[in-house]
Amino acid sequence: MKFSLTIAKDVSETFPVLLRGDYAENIKKASQLGYDCVEIHVRDPLELNLDEILSACEKNHVTVSTLGTGLGYVIDRLSFTNPDREIRERAVARIIDHINAARELGAKVIIGSMRGSIPDKSEYKKYEAFALECFEKCLSQAEDKGVTLLVEAINRYETNFINIVEEALEFIEKIGSSHLQVHIDTFHMNIEEVGMAKSIKTAGSLLGHVHFADSNRRYPGMGHINFKEIIKALKDTGYNGAIAFECLPYPNGEEAAKGAIENIKAIFMISM
Repeated sequence: MKFSLTIAKDVSETFPVLLRGDYAENIKKASQLGYDCVEIHVRDPLELNLDEILSACEKNHVTVSTLGTGLGYVIDRLSFTNPDREIRERAVARIIDHINAARELGAKVIIGSMRGSIPDKSEYKKYEAFALECFEKCLSQAEDKGVTLLVEAINRYETNFINIVEEALEFIEKIGSSHLQVHIDTFHMNIEEVGMAKSIKTAGSLLGHVHFADSNRRYPGMGHINFKEIIKALKDTGYNGAIAFECLPYPNGEEAAKGAIENIKAIFMISM
């Protein structure tokens, strides 16, 4: 497994990304702290200087694991379940821009908040159909470009649409694309899953990406989640992808980034 550090250029201090500021500088810091990859969170991927990012990655022996797309929802309110067709089309176009960037960076694309919520549960099927249509449009591009999309299960306080791993798997089954996988986040799982280890094993070979954050969304070791149990479950399922630390930058980004990787590497050593 590889360790990925979350980075963004300009987000609020309450957004769960560890390092903020210049991408190239933060890629260098990630390498210095012992990370293998970075996860880039960006509102509009057309703003990224891909050549500069790739150069920094090559120079520092780091890769890009994933692109986080949630800022498109947080800032622009774009989603796949919006009742307005024009907004849904803009959401699809934004994700396709992420897919194009991901192809160049060799990354996967997370679709979490951007899939939206269900505005009216009595019309669940209608809004689910909107989401399915949008995913299918994005996947036609992702499949052509060899990019994997990730459906993130998110807790009920942020969305009422796909809260647990089982729901994510059911959604993926309805689409039936090998380029669509499950993305888990321990912060959300701690709220929603009956048993986190069991849910990881249920995801099995469809598990495409992992976020680590503790129960309070601080870095692992600062809350009460049993990461030893989670790491064992990941090993048991044969997961060999990236673990990205999507945590609040407390007490500050660099200290949290350092504490996160040190704590988790220590658990990996114990469980070997």
